Amino acid sequence: MSVHATAIVDASAQIGKNVSIGAHTVIGPGVKIGDGCKIWPNVVIEYTSLGSNCEVFPNVCLGLTPQHLRYKGEPTRLEIGANGVFREGVTIHRGTPFDESVTRIGDNAYFMCYSHVGHDCRVGSNVTMANGVLLAGHVQVGDNVFISGVAAVHQFARVGKGAIISGGAMATNDVPPFCIAQGDRAVLRGLNVIGMRRLGMDKTAIRQVKDAYKAVFLSGARLEAALQSPELTVDAPAVKIFREFLASSKRGFTRPAAGASASEAEEEVAS
Repeated sequence: MSVHATAIVDASAQIGKNVSIGAHTVIGPGVKIGDGCKIWPNVVIEYTSLGSNCEVFPNVCLGLTPQHLRYKGEPTRLEIGANGVFREGVTIHRGTPFDESVTRIGDNAYFMCYSHVGHDCRVGSNVTMANGVLLAGHVQVGDNVFISGVAAVHQFARVGKGAIISGGAMATNDVPPFCIAQGDRAVLRGLNVIGMRRLGMDKTAIRQVKDAYKAVFLSGARLEAALQSPELTVDAPAVKIFREFLASSKRGFTRPAAGASASEAEEEVAS
């Protein structure tokens, strides 16, 4: 372990093997840092579990007090998985007692400069957030999601597995799995076909998701009927993820713009 002479490490902190902590960094109470982590100068971490082999760049703040008017200092936490990269100025707040008292980030996070994750968020693994992305409180983000620069997600909204949110988008409703959301307020612009390929989905699985997308958004059928259609009840893992996400939505979900055509479901947009 290498700790700079000007760093402050709380006596309760648990520091793993081969960890480096830079100048003027503050490791506060309730912190556990996994093996192989690199903590750059001028970082502040409190009440956080950080998995192995993470890199935390200057001016990052992890696990600080949630921005919630009713929070009164109750014990809450931030939990981060392994192999995360948190670039300059990233802020991630710990949870509140008004949810599960924890904010969670999965493995292989790549959060670019000045992105923010609010209290009580649940962010899956292999999630990339570009510069200036904002997740409000209680947001849920599935695995393998890409959120482009200065996009924002409204509190309590969800982003499904394999989705893309385009740069500058303001997502006020749930973004379904494998879809592309764009604009203010965000609308769907088709499916993330290249992203599905990167997830190892074959042509049949991708076609099944395309058919499900069209049945829900482009057929004119009511949601209840679309969810019972052959396209949504087919025995296919990706379609099951898509269907269950829509069926469980509480905020409502993002839809294509008025006048969208079936061709949008065929477009290929890289993540």
